[in-house]
Amino acid sequence: MAQAKTAGIIIIGDEILTGKVQDSNSFFLAKELWSRGINVCRISVIPDLTDEIAREVRFFSETYDYVFTSGGIGPTHDDITIEGISQAFGVKTVINDTLRKVLEQRHSVLTPAQLKMAEVPERAELLNDGDMKFPLIKFGNVFIFPGIPELLKKKFHAVEHRFSGPKIFLIRVYFRESESVLAGYLNEVVESEMNVKIGSYPVLDNQDYSVIVTFESTDRSKLESAVRLLLGKAPAEKVIRVVA
Repeated sequence: MAQAKTAGIIIIGDEILTGKVQDSNSFFLAKELWSRGINVCRISVIPDLTDEIAREVRFFSETYDYVFTSGGIGPTHDDITIEGISQAFGVKTVINDTLRKVLEQRHSVLTPAQLKMAEVPERAELLNDGDMKFPLIKFGNVFIFPGIPELLKKKFHAVEHRFSGPKIFLIRVYFRESESVLAGYLNEVVESEMNVKIGSYPVLDNQDYSVIVTFESTDRSKLESAVRLLLGKAPAEKVIRVVA
């Protein structure tokens, strides 16, 4: 897992923190990035505050290979993500000519609110891979996505070829056993297989199995070795199935 590139996801919006809207963007991004060998290390949800956005983006940018922000890039007063990212890196917020022309094709004469949609951090890059009607804004290692889930998915799939790392292999083992019993076996395996990430997840109200144990690694041989070690310790009758 240490060989995988790292990522941090920042979800921006008071509506998430107040429960008005349920976040699905972080789940989507984490799942898609993991499938491409990118190790998501942290997901943060922050309010619509410029200073807060600036602090979080700066920290994430310095800490992870990729940063993905979601939300706060519309025409309204609380859409301040661009301003926050500009502040994070000490650059000005400017009107991008390419984005302005795209907007003018749609609206002919732009209102101040519409023109706000053309704002970017100075020296930002526009990504127009695939069939995007409106380019994705990138500043350094920060990819600035919209908050609307449908738009975020379309933009991500347009640029997904840019994100790749070593393949992460996954094996799931399903047990009909209490997690407290399995814990002893798992602790022994964890001590023996340092390059394998192991997770244990209890499942309620399922007649088939009660715990799912997952094994993840970029090294297939170590992964399979860890699974064999656990299966050798746990009673065979408690193992329901193994899924690779």
